Amino acid sequence: QRNEQKSSMIRATPLIRQAERAINRNPQLYGPGPVARYATGIGAMDPLKGLVVCAAQGLAVGLAGGLVYNVVYGNPGLQAIEDYYIENPPR
Repeated sequence: QRNEQKSSMIRATPLIRQAERAINRNPQLYGPGPVARYATGIGAMDPLKGLVVCAAQGLAVGLAGGLVYNVVYGNPGLQAIEDYYIENPPR
């Protein structure tokens, strides 16, 4: 019988061995442990609350952008339609 050992799906090449040895020891970036970055802001909220906050912020930014566009440009598409009907009145 063959002595079967657990083997990795990836063959151990020098590049793989070097990547396994690479450890970032910057405590400001990773904190204690290999990947101990903690979420802040929306990422730290409960999923449903984060979704609601993100959707509300997106809606607020969209409405503010639309309002600014209407104030600055005066809705040129609507003005073009009105000008057309002034030049070509309906019969």
